Amino acid sequence: MSPDAELDAALYGHGVSDHEDGHYVHIAAGPWSTRHWAGNPQSLWAEERASYWISSVWSRCGRGLTWKTGPPSAATPRPCPACPLSNADIAARHTRIR
Repeated sequence: MSPDAELDAALYGHGVSDHEDGHYVHIAAGPWSTRHWAGNPQSLWAEERASYWISSVWSRCGRGLTWKTGPPSAATPRPCPACPLSNADIAARHTRIR
């Protein structure tokens, strides 16, 4: 694990993404923020009418995290393979032409 990843994990903790790879535990790259969603009373869908609080943060690999978790363990999902990489390796992955 890179020193940056260890520092981020110590300062900001871990979280799980809500994307197609949501079964990974990621390392948070900054402080968590919390905001209130007031809901949309005109919506036809009940889940959009309800209000709720949302916690979020970006992960080291660039995924948006929406709920906190502890470090990966036997009881939690697998660790993200990209988050422990160095900042240079992560930047190279994001700029690679595919």
